[in-house]
Amino acid sequence: MKPRQLLVSLALAVVALCRAAAAEIEVASLADLARVAAQDGQQIRLKPGVYRMADYLTAPVLAEIRGGFDKKQGRPPVPMFVFRGRDNRIDCAGATIEIDTALYALLPQGGYTRCLIVAGAGNTITGLTIRNTGANRGSGGNILSLAGERTTLEDVTLHVHGSFPYGYGDLLGKGGPNLVHLEKQSGIQVLGSGSTLRRCRVFSRALGHCFYIQVGGDIRLEDCYAEGVMRATSDMLRDISGPAFDLGFKSVYENRDGRYAIAPGYVKALTEDGFRTYGGAGRVTLLNCTAIDTRAGFEIGAKDDAPQKTVLENCVARGCERAFLIGSQTIVRRSRGDIAHGPLLYLRGGRDSDVELELVGDGPQSLVHAVATIAGENHRVRLSPQLGERPIPALPILFGFGMPAHAEMSSPIKPAPARGITLVNEIAAAPVITSDTIADCKIESRSRTFTDAALRASSGSWGLPPSGIATGAPDKK
Repeated sequence: MKPRQLLVSLALAVVALCRAAAAEIEVASLADLARVAAQDGQQIRLKPGVYRMADYLTAPVLAEIRGGFDKKQGRPPVPMFVFRGRDNRIDCAGATIEIDTALYALLPQGGYTRCLIVAGAGNTITGLTIRNTGANRGSGGNILSLAGERTTLEDVTLHVHGSFPYGYGDLLGKGGPNLVHLEKQSGIQVLGSGSTLRRCRVFSRALGHCFYIQVGGDIRLEDCYAEGVMRATSDMLRDISGPAFDLGFKSVYENRDGRYAIAPGYVKALTEDGFRTYGGAGRVTLLNCTAIDTRAGFEIGAKDDAPQKTVLENCVARGCERAFLIGSQTIVRRSRGDIAHGPLLYLRGGRDSDVELELVGDGPQSLVHAVATIAGENHRVRLSPQLGERPIPALPILFGFGMPAHAEMSSPIKPAPARGITLVNEIAAAPVITSDTIADCKIESRSRTFTDAALRASSGSWGLPPSGIATGAPDKK
């Protein structure tokens, strides 16, 4: 290129950059943001500051929301705020939107509240913070919903507060049957294909998921973080008021002793899952994501015949009720979790998953019954210890067993079919116990392997009394 042509090209580039900068529209209210973001192809800057949703939900705006409420749908979406335009880039660095939980009562009832909906396609939102204020009540929905295709979120942070009940996890119900009326509150919902989330964080202090993907394909989450809070069931049983106390500490889950009651000794997450996918989702990739103190760190719900794999790469679950709850058509690589309050893995069934997990941490901090349970068909599972393997209790890997009902640890773990599964166990402290349901399976294990039938057949060193009923003293021959 000749010098003159180079100078002309550089000048044109500078002009283009200046025009792009000049084209940026700065707004300083949610009303202006809604108006500008309803158009297409905008460069939008939300001025730093705190914006109250209560100031935006004026009588005309509420009237418009009510007018759009479609009663013919079983559970129509009910928004507070909608990004309607396409191909907008919205810079929200330094901006916080506050949503008072008292506002939920102003919205049409009987729908699925989605406080902010990104409805248009091809939008990018960066730097936004959203936080709840107000009383501890929930909307029954979520804070941020990505409904449009090709949405990108970067450096978006949610501080989720408000649900009922709160303080008992899902022990009183999570969708049916329920012992009390639920007002849940989730974080980020993904519905649109081609969505990408980078460096997004959800701090949940509510009963609901942090990130959940229900439909759509080619969805990618990178460097995202989910955090909840844990509470000991023994602490719950000390309550002298509240919904659990009023119910006599009943639970929707059957315990190992056959009672439907909160059992002492466990630790429950007060939120739901850190990262959750449902059967309607297509190709999903979770890369470098972390879940702390949530119900399941990662619960993957792909269909048995899903044509594409869900991929988890370099993901971490710490302090959760169960670190990884995996079904069909899932690949887990270079990922790790602990057994502080529950199993490293529930491979609940399904087929054709390939799971490699590293067990980290110092072992159980509350009542835990297994390192893993494994069931299903044609899976490959490799479980390994962290470098410098630490002594842990000899909790078993239960091969040919399903997860307990609803994945509730106080419920019994029962045998479940396992066929064509390869298990490689490198955790020396974790014995493998197999049920009589396994068929055509392979086991390579550093630990000892037992059959459930043989363990049950052994009467132990004391023997059994002739009556089969234990007494306070050994039988005399």
